[in-house]
Amino acid sequence: MDYSSPIDDQKGQGTTSFIDQLIWLLKGFVYPIWSRPFYRDAAKKSMGAALVFLLAFAALQSLVSTFSVALNLSQFSSEIEAAYLRGDIPDISIENGLATASGSGQYLIENNRQIIAVDTTGAIREIDTNRYSEGVLLTRNEIHLVNEDGYQVLQLSELNQAFGNPIVLNSATVTNLWSSIALIINLVILGGGFLFYSLGRFIFLALLGLLVWGAVSINNKGFDFGKILITGIYANVPTTYLMFIIRKVGGNFFGLRGIILFVIWGIAIAYVLKGERSLPGQSFDDRT
Repeated sequence: MDYSSPIDDQKGQGTTSFIDQLIWLLKGFVYPIWSRPFYRDAAKKSMGAALVFLLAFAALQSLVSTFSVALNLSQFSSEIEAAYLRGDIPDISIENGLATASGSGQYLIENNRQIIAVDTTGAIREIDTNRYSEGVLLTRNEIHLVNEDGYQVLQLSELNQAFGNPIVLNSATVTNLWSSIALIINLVILGGGFLFYSLGRFIFLALLGLLVWGAVSINNKGFDFGKILITGIYANVPTTYLMFIIRKVGGNFFGLRGIILFVIWGIAIAYVLKGERSLPGQSFDDRT
């Protein structure tokens, strides 16, 4: 006769419980798209389970956003390297307050009223503010900046004092600098995105949930707001997927997300109400 100790039974139950919770968590990423019974089952579970899913879904969204940004930044880094190989961007060295540039020493990029220029030959001494409203000009011994704050001139010797002597800007140093900047941007996107998709989305769902709760309470007095919010957390899943597709085809407009969420939320909560309503004409207050 087989024998299993109570400790082994508890371990087995704990493992089974964890697996069940994990399966339920994973279902949340796909089942809300089509399964109305899923919303009914979700409403019977605790708010804690819904919040854990909200955090997991926020983590996924922030990872996807960060990956997309990181891919674009990586492509830009490749474009920088290619531009150096073509000679579109010169190698620049600033030493003892004087700048030298590879090639002719003259490089100019114009875009409407914007300019980025390098001229270590002395031919261009300042930015023409009649033609340009924004720009950067590197001369033999100065860097000129013009923007909405006005016209500023900085001596290159001051840059050497602040950032070292010499300062070398070539394919390797600029790429390394861009990699460091890209890493900071990715971390900001990852952390900021997680806060937005978790805390920000929760506040949005809670506020919109008050409107849904008000509409539901007209005919279903005493209905638990927690179930409204849980349903909304999962209704956010198909809404997010739909918004992703709509943005890809360029059909987005302000308020569209709220409209889609409200419709899906309404359909889901109607099914939850249908399953929980006991007798015709009986309110939720009467059942408590």
